[in-house]
Amino acid sequence: MIYWEKAKILLSRILTNTKCHINKDTLAKVAEWSRNISWRSPKTAGITFLALVVFLGGIFYFSTTTSAVAIFVNGNNTGYAASMTEAKEIVEEVLSKQGEVAGTIARTTDSIEYNKVRIKKKVYATNTISSEVLLKSIKPYIDGYGLQIENKVAIVLANEQELDAVLTKYKDYFTKPSEKNVVNSAEFLENISKVAIKVDPSEIMNVDQAFDLLIKGDVAESNYVVEPNDSLWLIARKNNMLTDEVIAGNPGFTEDTIIQPGQEIKIVKVQPFLTVLSKGTKVVNEVIPFDVVTKIDSKLGYGKSVVQQAGKDGEKIVTYNYVEKNGSVIEKQVVKEDILTQPEKQVIAKGPNRATVYVGTSRGSGSVSGLIWPLSGRINSYYGYRWGSLHTGIDIDGVTGQPYVAAASGKVVSAGWNGGYGYAILIDHGNGVATRYAHSSKLQVSAGQSVNKGQTIGLVGSTGRSSGSHLHFEILINGSSVNPLNYL
Repeated sequence: MIYWEKAKILLSRILTNTKCHINKDTLAKVAEWSRNISWRSPKTAGITFLALVVFLGGIFYFSTTTSAVAIFVNGNNTGYAASMTEAKEIVEEVLSKQGEVAGTIARTTDSIEYNKVRIKKKVYATNTISSEVLLKSIKPYIDGYGLQIENKVAIVLANEQELDAVLTKYKDYFTKPSEKNVVNSAEFLENISKVAIKVDPSEIMNVDQAFDLLIKGDVAESNYVVEPNDSLWLIARKNNMLTDEVIAGNPGFTEDTIIQPGQEIKIVKVQPFLTVLSKGTKVVNEVIPFDVVTKIDSKLGYGKSVVQQAGKDGEKIVTYNYVEKNGSVIEKQVVKEDILTQPEKQVIAKGPNRATVYVGTSRGSGSVSGLIWPLSGRINSYYGYRWGSLHTGIDIDGVTGQPYVAAASGKVVSAGWNGGYGYAILIDHGNGVATRYAHSSKLQVSAGQSVNKGQTIGLVGSTGRSSGSHLHFEILINGSSVNPLNYL
């Protein structure tokens, strides 16, 4: 009876602890079974007691635990999946998603192992594996194709075909092939090669992304030691840059910053990853600017002028062979010119009194040769009567801060503010020939100074009466303006 009493007490405790884990039918069967057993024999009672402990303990264990598969990455447990199939599917899902960028399945060199385990349900619930958790533990890679430029991989794409597409698109961007532009050859000046490499999926670019990166170029930084008589604009000139670009590379600098010999400043330049050297033949339509003829008419009042015949630009088709570097012409040879329409001269009648407009310039025959362009750029406005008034020079397109040079050697007559011309320079070249440079943002010479042909004398701007950054350039013969295109 002592065993029976102890068994009932222990059984009651076990049933109390496990009643939430087993159903009512099971409890009823256990109770009925216990009533039908003879408990008179101590041996029977002891065996029954142990059997009940094992049985009910097993029920408790299996009701509070679950089977799972532990995923180990490089020996570290990353979490659990419900089954072996689910565990492998999660790994495959992660690798497949990472490979989507290249249309393939990513791989990994990490060691991945699967172990079947039985753990508490609470542990499983808080450590269930997910794609995000697994991705933090492994390093996927895919096989890509990189463009190596001078021993440095600049871009990586999914395959060789996409890499070829980027290079073709880059060449076409600068060469612009068309019916009127036959590109005979286009090659890269840099040493390039295509290399197969294993990379993180995040490093793979598509064609447009890779193209944009190549076009933007690479930032190169170097140090420059200031020399005696250096200035920011001269340093920019030496490095083929604009003054604003030099200033931008040195935080705290302004146009008025004073630099000293021996001082070290930074030169920050954006350089293209690739340089395309192309050769071909272009056919372009060009304007033939009309000439202006001035006649003295004594019937007109002093300082008066009348357009007797309106001028009209002509047009011609020019065929030329070229050599270009990233779209900029470095060699040009005209093959033929076909004139479509001849220009018509503009005839202007002026009164007899031509006041001296420019003071201090020489007088002479006006013979001039060897003048060079002060600035390289397209012509925005030609010489002649436009919109009811005489445009006394040509407007050459430029960027504010871009340096321009003297068209010939001479002496600076004036350099400073000049009304509608803004900041302007007048240079006397002798023999009655003078040149004017207007709308400058900054002047680099002063009155009375001698200058050489090709010497930088100012920076392009939009001062005075100007609608945008450009250089207004005039040629004057004995004080009267002439068409610069007839002398350049």
